[in-house]
Amino acid sequence: MNVVRAAIGILGLALLGLVIWAFMARQELHGTFMDQFAVVTTLPWGVVSLVDLYIGFLFFAVIVFLTERSWLVAAAWALPVFVLGNIWAAVWLVIRLPHLAKQLSKPDWPTS
Repeated sequence: MNVVRAAIGILGLALLGLVIWAFMARQELHGTFMDQFAVVTTLPWGVVSLVDLYIGFLFFAVIVFLTERSWLVAAAWALPVFVLGNIWAAVWLVIRLPHLAKQLSKPDWPTS
């Protein structure tokens, strides 16, 4: 379990590093975030990738709402993923993975 948590943490930090690198990239060569986003949204695979990304965020939010005990806590964990992305999902997984693994291994866990 600790190896999985460490791997998720490392991948989350790597993703954070990529985000920082992208923000620090020379804007005069590549344009601002919004300039680049505008280009991505004109490409068919860019649109598919963005839709796929946000559907994945929605799937993550469903898992969070199914596993957290409080709707308020679930919202506090699920909603930021739509802005902060999978870096936020990695933080939640590193913290909640042991509890999630226990919950999923229960024989009385609902299957329908």
